[in-house]
Amino acid sequence: MSVKLRLPHCARKGDLVFRWGGEEFVLLLPRTPLDTALSLAETIRVSVAKVSISGLPRFTVSIGVAHHEGNESIDELFKRVDDALYRAKNDGRNRVLAA
Repeated sequence: MSVKLRLPHCARKGDLVFRWGGEEFVLLLPRTPLDTALSLAETIRVSVAKVSISGLPRFTVSIGVAHHEGNESIDELFKRVDDALYRAKNDGRNRVLAA
């Protein structure tokens, strides 16, 4: 099962899942505390790591998580998430990091 098919099964009712670029996805979690978002991100990371396709290496994901601050723009929020994602990748991949 591909990552894009697995993500909606990890989301809750009211969450929004969409592709953001070639290998990146966004999961918007309205009215969700940061600790809950981090827990859901870890569930996604573990779920993807369980994917096994014969002849292919194991799949992993790096995930950046941020809580929207009321005074920040969407661009600022996405920048913080993107920074957390790249820190997760640079810190060894297959991990979840908060912005």
